[in-house]
Amino acid sequence: MPPSYFYLRPSAFNLVGFAYGKTEGGSTRGGKVKVKLVHSGRWVDEEAQTAEWDQDELTPRAVSGEEAEDGAGTFVGSAICTSTVRPGGGRVWDYGLVVGYHWKAGQSRGWLDVNFDGTVVSIMYDSASTQDVAVEVYALRPCLGQSTSHLMAAEVKAKHEKKLYNRFIGINITATRDSKVLLNAVGAKAVDESKIIPLLDITSFEVTEVTIRHILDFVYYKEGGRTPPTGMSFGDTIFDQMVPEAVIEARPTVQESELALSDGLSDSEDEHPSALTPELPDSQQRTLHLTFRSSDGAREADASPRDRYE
Repeated sequence: MPPSYFYLRPSAFNLVGFAYGKTEGGSTRGGKVKVKLVHSGRWVDEEAQTAEWDQDELTPRAVSGEEAEDGAGTFVGSAICTSTVRPGGGRVWDYGLVVGYHWKAGQSRGWLDVNFDGTVVSIMYDSASTQDVAVEVYALRPCLGQSTSHLMAAEVKAKHEKKLYNRFIGINITATRDSKVLLNAVGAKAVDESKIIPLLDITSFEVTEVTIRHILDFVYYKEGGRTPPTGMSFGDTIFDQMVPEAVIEARPTVQESELALSDGLSDSEDEHPSALTPELPDSQQRTLHLTFRSSDGAREADASPRDRYE
């Protein structure tokens, strides 16, 4: 019996992201089907994993063996470094956020829908020039604009992992949060940490725009278990935006009697409570409805709470 292939939601395996699975036999005693992880795309180097699914849940998520082995769909929700051709220029390395994918059966190729700083472009997936990167590497972008001839894929990976990621996290070296030190170590220019870049939450399919500074602070202090500077606080996830304590303390206190006159109207528009609330820093949020397309037509991503953890 030939194997059947399926495109599975996050948490189908012990992985943070979408994955392909395959079945090679019938149902188990409890009516479940054993599904094995397909080692492709982001998960090409992962260890073997097996999960059990109901056949009724698997059937509508069937894909071709070619698509599963190609692995393009595994990158949805991830930050990547990939090669692009600039208008009127050469092929260079760039960083983006994968917000969708589609499979072209006629070409036997997968395509990625990539958000490059607010502009979504469909690019052909090439495993040799597409690297899944940690969010802090995505934020710092050490190889941005470098020629793919001058800096080859293996060299890019070494810069990402050995020279930047390890130094930021503190693997075999003292960890540092200083972006100038990190980028100087790989021969890259300093970045403006106030720059806003997009992140995709694959549990809600919301694209949240946050600053580079917020990403670096959250990963270094919150995820790294380090004590943050006074006044710095974080939510439960990197997508949660917190109002700095300094802003909260700066809000003026207005007595009720000062807000209303005897006729119930405010004394002036300047004293209305809404006028006393300062602008929240660093982020905007918008929802992106992703559609996954195949040769059979379109299939829309289901981001209901039930599906988040299946």
